[in-house]
Amino acid sequence: MTFIILIGTIFVSWRAFQNASLFEKLLNNPYRIKHNGEYYRIFSHALIHADFIHLGFNMYVFYSFGIVLETYFKGRWGMSIGSLYFVLLYGLGVAVATLPSLRKHGDNYGYNSVGASGAVSAILMAFMILNPLHWIGILFIPMPAFIGVLVFFVFEHLMSRSGKTNIAHDAHIWGGLFGIIFIFVVEPSAILDFVVQVKGYVSSLM
Repeated sequence: MTFIILIGTIFVSWRAFQNASLFEKLLNNPYRIKHNGEYYRIFSHALIHADFIHLGFNMYVFYSFGIVLETYFKGRWGMSIGSLYFVLLYGLGVAVATLPSLRKHGDNYGYNSVGASGAVSAILMAFMILNPLHWIGILFIPMPAFIGVLVFFVFEHLMSRSGKTNIAHDAHIWGGLFGIIFIFVVEPSAILDFVVQVKGYVSSLM
């Protein structure tokens, strides 16, 4: 499923780069969703990106963590259920990450957003919750994943409050929160496993 989502997103984004009409048709416009009932935009905007850098970064992070997470899901729940859970995590991550824009900009015709960042945040946080001691790079700084979770939300919150970027940081936050909640719902033991692993790591430093 990781490869299907990856290839599909790259293909549609590439086509949209060349076709302004397609780009406009797929982007997230909360006004049109609310007033015109174009609910498909809640999901379709994740298939297109602002530029190749935006696309490349999202797909690199998605592939890096998605392929490992999908393998875990299939090993834990089997091929069919594991694939279903992975698709639900990604797809619902897209939808949940759209909620802030629908609430804030439902009457703002000029607001648009694109990209799979919300879903990618859900994938990233799900991976980090399941692998709290795995070392990753957040803002190019290596750290255990459980610290990365905190850094991620603090950074996204500060950037969202600053209002100085054109990035939908609140979508990252909501997508990330959904990823965590999803794991705790389908794998309740992950809560205790996370706490035990983090507690053991902290104890080893003392």
